[in-house]
Amino acid sequence: RIGIGLNSDTVISGNIGSSRRMEFTAIGDGVNLGSRLESASKQYGTDIIISEYTYAPCRDRVWARELDRVRVKGKNKPVSIYELVGLQSDPLSDEKKQQMELYEQGREYYLNRRFTKALSAFGSILEDIDSKDKASEIHLKRINHWLSNPPTDETWDNGVVTLDQK
Repeated sequence: RIGIGLNSDTVISGNIGSSRRMEFTAIGDGVNLGSRLESASKQYGTDIIISEYTYAPCRDRVWARELDRVRVKGKNKPVSIYELVGLQSDPLSDEKKQQMELYEQGREYYLNRRFTKALSAFGSILEDIDSKDKASEIHLKRINHWLSNPPTDETWDNGVVTLDQK
């Protein structure tokens, strides 16, 4: 399975090296975030994850599911991440639409700390639509944690999750 992370940002790019060996590369925070999203694609079980900065300019042309709001390793500012589902010029199946609607509903409940309702939404995805949806599994695991250990405002951090892997 492939994993792709896409981010849109200003970077420094150019040829680096010596006359014997030149290599074109790009450096900067934008490149680093793209790399972190590539790693996150494996965690969330998606082929392509895009940042909010990539999603914003094309939101009216693509189908995307907001997966989470994360803080990547080495950064303090959280970013919303999305699974790129397809182009809006291609219709979605009824099943995929239902999955995206339930997931969005589950995320809304989750972010408002209505964990029992969120549990129901994510559980419905896994039971009725896609038993292998890793993003829903991740949320169920978190919800069970919060149900056992109710969050304080400090531990909740507005639902932002820190991704520790590079």
